[in-house]
Amino acid sequence: MFRIDLRRLILWLCLLSVLVALGNSFYASYQVQRDILLTNTLEGNRAYATKLAGATDSYINAIRQELAFSAGVLSHMALQPGLMEQEVDRLRRQSDHYNSVVIVSADGKIAAMSPPQPGMAVGSQLGSSAVQDALAQRKPLVSEPFVATTGRWVIVYSQPIFDKSGDYMGFVGGSLYLHATNGLHALLGDHYYRDGSYLFVVDRHGTLLYHPDAARIGQTVTDNKVVTALMQGANGQQRVVNTQGVPMLAGYAVVPSTGWGLVAQRPLAGTLQRMDELLWMTIRNSLPLLLVLLFCIGWLSKLIARPLWELASVAKQIDEIEASDRIRKVRSWYFESNQLKRALLTGLGSINHKMRNLRRESTTDALTALLNRRGLIKAMDEFASTGMPVAVLAVDIDNFKSVNDRFGHDVGDEVIRTLATLMRNGSRSNDILARPGGEEFTVLLPGTSLEDAITAAERLRGAMHKAPNATGGPVTVSIGVARFPEHGKDLEGALKEADKALYHAKNAGRNLTCVAQPEGPDGYLAITRRHAA
Repeated sequence: MFRIDLRRLILWLCLLSVLVALGNSFYASYQVQRDILLTNTLEGNRAYATKLAGATDSYINAIRQELAFSAGVLSHMALQPGLMEQEVDRLRRQSDHYNSVVIVSADGKIAAMSPPQPGMAVGSQLGSSAVQDALAQRKPLVSEPFVATTGRWVIVYSQPIFDKSGDYMGFVGGSLYLHATNGLHALLGDHYYRDGSYLFVVDRHGTLLYHPDAARIGQTVTDNKVVTALMQGANGQQRVVNTQGVPMLAGYAVVPSTGWGLVAQRPLAGTLQRMDELLWMTIRNSLPLLLVLLFCIGWLSKLIARPLWELASVAKQIDEIEASDRIRKVRSWYFESNQLKRALLTGLGSINHKMRNLRRESTTDALTALLNRRGLIKAMDEFASTGMPVAVLAVDIDNFKSVNDRFGHDVGDEVIRTLATLMRNGSRSNDILARPGGEEFTVLLPGTSLEDAITAAERLRGAMHKAPNATGGPVTVSIGVARFPEHGKDLEGALKEADKALYHAKNAGRNLTCVAQPEGPDGYLAITRRHAA
């Protein structure tokens, strides 16, 4: 049967404390490191986005300088038409800043172009919004993204051309194809993370100018909180869920010269993956120390509980003769167990002393030298204070009234003394023998099992049946057996159950032992006679 003892209790409490402490430590450490990692990642992405925004701004300024230089060279283009072809070809070939270069006259027609484009030729009229804005504003511009006649998404960098007299002659423009390889792709595409992180760029209206997934270029992503912040001109960092439903850690910055927004973001799961690996590594590294700690806890719990366990074992067999010696042998190495050891020795000595006193006091029946009713009550009170199990025998001489009527009271007294002598001869030193009154006797057997009590009852019944007595014939007894705590919440209750069993023995023919069995159909169990008459 499973039970909770002190050793298990100490072991479980210590184990629970260790596990709770370790779990709390791991959890707190994980949360702190997680927050630090997320904060650092967000700050790193913000710094990275700011750096690339600055690099992009420098890239745009470099383009403007190139176009401004070309515009100065082309101020003589009216006098030198061949110069235009040479200049657009030079601009396109000297760097990867442009996918194409075009010179547009003040009336919106192509004056020169490199490389040639399908469906377009020198003299072709251009009507795109970028061209119209450049012609109208006559200042350096970066156009909004638009779909060209070729079907490409395009951005145009334009620089106005004025002749020496200050007359407007048109503009020179560098076109950037958003789906094609160019300088901007080289600047933004070489991203040093390889964990799902990526960059994207939007214009001031939330249209994608650059994205690792080229199919998404040209899409409007204004439902993204980061894009909304960029459209308001803000720089910063925040946790977001992208349009694909993936939690991201985003840093963002605005490109000052164009109003574009650049976003560097990293998947939250990829960021925390290393944290999970570190946590499991920490747990694995802690296991050896944890096992050593658990071994020490188990050993200490055994060391602490052992004296108390030994004392408890002796207490269950306190009625044994060697109980005092066993208590003295217990190694009580700490204060509480030593105090308990002393208390048990003192209590045991006190019980033995009181039992001896009970026999000496005026609680003795004058006829039999057994305890009388008063002595029996005192003995029962003493046993009740210890709480130890006690078996009870209720004994009654069969047909005793007829013995007195037929042979006289003197013979009846001799029969009573004969039974008392048999009871005394068959008992232990710590058994309580009493004659509460008349032909009724009671035996208290401390620390005795029910089976042993039945054996003692049968032995007494058989001995009385065989013993010579003053009547010259056999005299028998009936006995009821019960045991505390099985047959009563206290010793008095067990005695009542023994009396009931005795009553059943009388009614069942006398010269019989019956055991209390409250849960049985008859309330008792008759014992087959174990001793022949």
